[in-house]
Formats: sequence, C-alpha cells, structure tokens
Amino acid sequence: MPVYQRAFVLLKVTPGHEEGVIESLMKIPEVTEAHIVPGDWDVLVVLNAQKEVLVPSDEKVYRLVMNKIQKVKHVEDTNTMVSQFSRIKQA
Repeated sequence: MPVYQRAFVLLKVTPGHEEGVIESLMKIPEVTEAHIVPGDWDVLVVLNAQKEVLVPSDEKVYRLVMNKIQKVKHVEDTNTMVSQFSRIKQA
C-alpha cells in the first residue's frame, strides 16, 4: 500500500483568476483539493505526494510546487506547509 506525504500550499493569485487557477491545478494528479479562501492568500491547495525510496517526500513536494504549481499561469506566490502527523476523520 503506498504511503503519501500530505502538504498544504497557499497561493497568491492575480485577482480575478482564482477559478481558472483552480481548474489548472486540479489537472495535476497530486492535487487532491483546491479552495478559494479569504485573507492574505487566495487559494489553498492540498497535495498528496507518494513517498518513494529514492526521493524523500519533502523533496517531492518541493519539486511539485516549484515545477508544477508555481508554473501555473496567474500564480504569483506560494507558501508550503508539509504535514508531519495527521488524523483524518472519516464521514
């Protein structure tokens, strides 16, 4: 069974382009959720990066953010938080 590293990425987006950015982000396989949020940041993204033997999961998250998320048109800035321990309540 694969093990995943969960990360949360806050994005600053060019005003008026939030929904388009979310549509682009949802095409990235590791992106499981994307939300427009009020406040200093515009979009919250949840990533699930599969842990691999040869690539540390933190590095995989870094590569996803740098090589995919930050290259989405109208993404101006990011702030990434990597979860170290999680519990998820099942509905």
